[in-house]
Amino acid sequence: MQRTSLAAAKSHLSALVDAAEYRNQQVIILRHGKAAAAIVPVDVVMRTRPRKRHFTPLEIDGLFGAFGAVRPDVRAVDELIAGRR
Repeated sequence: MQRTSLAAAKSHLSALVDAAEYRNQQVIILRHGKAAAAIVPVDVVMRTRPRKRHFTPLEIDGLFGAFGAVRPDVRAVDELIAGRR
């Protein structure tokens, strides 16, 4: 893994991005000698990013029921937030 100063990264940003994109290299950018950021291939980020979980209405009802709660009426909650009630 390559390490470079922030000033050098600014000067050679295009080359660093090319190295990440085409040669699968990772670069740590140092600010005052300490690691501050990284330039990595986008695949690295997409692999580690958690996927959003979308629940079906039936699953949501089951979750509320598991805790002995009643699922609130979404429109009523929206109106409360908007100050209409």
